[in-house]
Amino acid sequence: MSVKKSVFGSKEERKFFQKLEKTWGDSYHIYHNLPFLNLINGRGEFLGPDYTTFKLTDEQYEHLKKTSVDYVICNKADEPILAIEFDGLYQGVNLGANYQVGSGKKNNELRKSKLELKLRVAHGCGFPFIVLGSKYFKGLSGSIYLTIVDAIIGDVISQKKTQGRVAEGFNPVECGFSVDEFDTLSEHEKREIIQAWFDNISIESDFETNPIVRKVGQLMRETKSGGFSYYYGNDPSINKEIVDCVKCTVENHLYGSATAEVSLPRFSSPGLYFSTHLAHEIAQLIALSEIQERMKVR
Repeated sequence: MSVKKSVFGSKEERKFFQKLEKTWGDSYHIYHNLPFLNLINGRGEFLGPDYTTFKLTDEQYEHLKKTSVDYVICNKADEPILAIEFDGLYQGVNLGANYQVGSGKKNNELRKSKLELKLRVAHGCGFPFIVLGSKYFKGLSGSIYLTIVDAIIGDVISQKKTQGRVAEGFNPVECGFSVDEFDTLSEHEKREIIQAWFDNISIESDFETNPIVRKVGQLMRETKSGGFSYYYGNDPSINKEIVDCVKCTVENHLYGSATAEVSLPRFSSPGLYFSTHLAHEIAQLIALSEIQERMKVR
């Protein structure tokens, strides 16, 4: 018997943990190899995908007692926000509570059933749990250190922040109306104001918590880029039932237009329902980074 040389399962697992620490460590606690039942109360009831409830069998509970999660992002009070299972061996992803092995990899039914149990339990209590292969942890371009994982984390945190703000309730004073003035408006006008209030909260949350969105804003200013145009599902080889494909073109009158195409699995995890939204942001950033590179050589 001997002591292991590293607590990490591989060099990649350690490297990606360090990347998470570098991007998120100042504002959040990042944990490695945390026991699964430190996140979830395994003796509770869970909501299944068919909206019926279920409980773990004793065998399932005992299995989960022995399992862990590769990366967990918590707030400073150690409240778990998001869990990520790094699938370096099979390069798989989750589609809701279903696990799909990476392209060209042979499925392992035992591994699949174990991962799907974790997914079903985590999602059954509304907790974001994602399975990702190596490519999602790699920089978006040669000049962009941020990753798809950063986009995912930022989106989950932003939605959580937005939900918390909305739960505090709508106050017309924040929109420039007294309560009496707001009450005199038509129902249509009230709905429009409330929708604008919600949209502003979402935008503010994105800029506060999502490094991808902040970087897009920064590069738009630095490159003086203008409009964006989007195209959807252009790649005929992609199964559009499980993958969202977005192509973004950024216009710049000094350095020409730049186009980037991004395809993302439909993760459909609590707190991460709209992969098209993520693909928009990532494609924008990659296209803007190309324009920035052109600026450097002129």
